[in-house]
Amino acid sequence: MPFQDEDEVTTPDRRPAPNRAQKLLRRIFLEDWSLKLLSLAIAVVLWMLVTGQNEPVTAHVNVQLNFIRPQSLEISNDPPRTVDVMLTGSRNKLDHLTSLDLVATVDISDQRAGERVLRLADKAQIALPQGINVDGFQPSAIPIRLEEIVERQVTIEPKLEGKPADGFQVYSVRPSKGSVVVRGPAGRVNALQKVMTESIWLAGRKESFTASNLAIDVPDPKIDLLEPVVSVDIEIGERRVEKNLSGGSVSMSQGGKVEPATTAVTLEGVPSLLDTLKAEEVRIVLDSVGETLTPRLELPAALKGKVILKTVHVSKFVPLR
Repeated sequence: MPFQDEDEVTTPDRRPAPNRAQKLLRRIFLEDWSLKLLSLAIAVVLWMLVTGQNEPVTAHVNVQLNFIRPQSLEISNDPPRTVDVMLTGSRNKLDHLTSLDLVATVDISDQRAGERVLRLADKAQIALPQGINVDGFQPSAIPIRLEEIVERQVTIEPKLEGKPADGFQVYSVRPSKGSVVVRGPAGRVNALQKVMTESIWLAGRKESFTASNLAIDVPDPKIDLLEPVVSVDIEIGERRVEKNLSGGSVSMSQGGKVEPATTAVTLEGVPSLLDTLKAEEVRIVLDSVGETLTPRLELPAALKGKVILKTVHVSKFVPLR
């Protein structure tokens, strides 16, 4: 076996050990590369979402109008209660707006009575979060009419519904007060002729009754009632009929005589009373006011207030001196 010279024997080259920087780079780029790639993708998506949320966008929202008017004036027409407003801002801030943010205050306290056209861009103020801007209103202007606030007495009319029982009728309807004070814009108050109570139901009734604490209805929301309730007395009784009687006596209230001394009359009352009434029980008394003679019916005490004089069938009476 041939011998080799000791100097001719070679040994394999040894790689140098990686330094600290190389170890760090290997750990960053080569170890767990799949997890690192997934993390990078998530970071990119989140960055895109955040960037998109902060980019300005335009939105249309419905905003409530709140008017500040002069103390002695009222808005008598019906301006819109809400308007459409175009806002610009980040999507995140627009999505977090609440109903409390979406109120536009329109200050007209410096205006006088009359017709006005308000440009909302000049008059409407909205307290919005920083970064949200108002780009426009739709409609851009609204008409208003300011009128003086006045008070007036208006007649109350009870509202009756239904009919009493068969054979009965309503004799009288007496509200506890004949009128009520209303308050509001002059034009609307002056146009109001009467106010109605809530319904009073009469169906099947046979006796008188009192409807207490009835609400008074004013359909105009611009008009306020200072005393909004009333009570109403309803008098119900047997259905009345008319009856003609001849031969009733006529005299002056002071006791003097007149010509003619008797007359025919038409009376109204319930049948049970009229059927028993005789002509000689009927007395017509003439009250003198200047040259005018006004007839008045006098009956026996048991019939007073229960029989009504409808007509006296004599056109003229002449006092005898």
